[in-house]
Amino acid sequence: MTLKSEGSTKMKIAIVGKEGDAYWYETVMEGGRQGRSIVKMLVSGDPGDTKNVKRMIFKQGNDPAMEMPVEMMQQSSKGQGQTGKIIDKGTETIKVPAGTFKTQHSQYQDAEGVVDTWIYKDVSPYGMIKSVSKDMEMVLIGYGTGAKTQITETPQKFEMPQIPERRPRRK
Repeated sequence: MTLKSEGSTKMKIAIVGKEGDAYWYETVMEGGRQGRSIVKMLVSGDPGDTKNVKRMIFKQGNDPAMEMPVEMMQQSSKGQGQTGKIIDKGTETIKVPAGTFKTQHSQYQDAEGVVDTWIYKDVSPYGMIKSVSKDMEMVLIGYGTGAKTQITETPQKFEMPQIPERRPRRK
C-alpha cells in the first residue's frame, strides 16, 4: 500500500484460526510512521460489520498485546457507511507482483472521489488484487494458505484510564 503523503506500508490480511463458527481475522501493518501494528479479531460474518466482531486484540510495536472491549470499536464506527455508487467496469486482466489475474473491475464514486478496484474471487479473504484512488494505491504482492498469528503472547485486558477526581482547594 502506497499513500502519496506517507510512502509505502506493507499490509498482511489473513485468517489465522477458528473458534466455533467464528474465524480469527488478522491484519498486520508494517512501515510508515506507525511502525508495526497488529489487529486480530474473532469474527462471525463480514469483518467490516462491527456487530460480527466477538473479540479484538491490538498490538503496537513491542508493546504488550491488549484485548480491547468490542464496544469501543462498535461505538466508534456508528454512522459510517457508503454513500456513493458502484459502477461495473467489466473484466480486465491485470498484472501485479503476485501474478496475472483475470479480474472484475469496479469503480466506487462519492463526494470524496473515485476508487477503482480489481477483484479476483479465488484470492482469500477479499479477492482484492489492486485498488487505486487519488491518494493511495494497493497491489497484491503475495497470497497463500497456512497463515499463523503474529500475536503469540497472552493479551492483557485493556483498562480505561481513570480520570482523577478534582477536589476544590481549601484556602
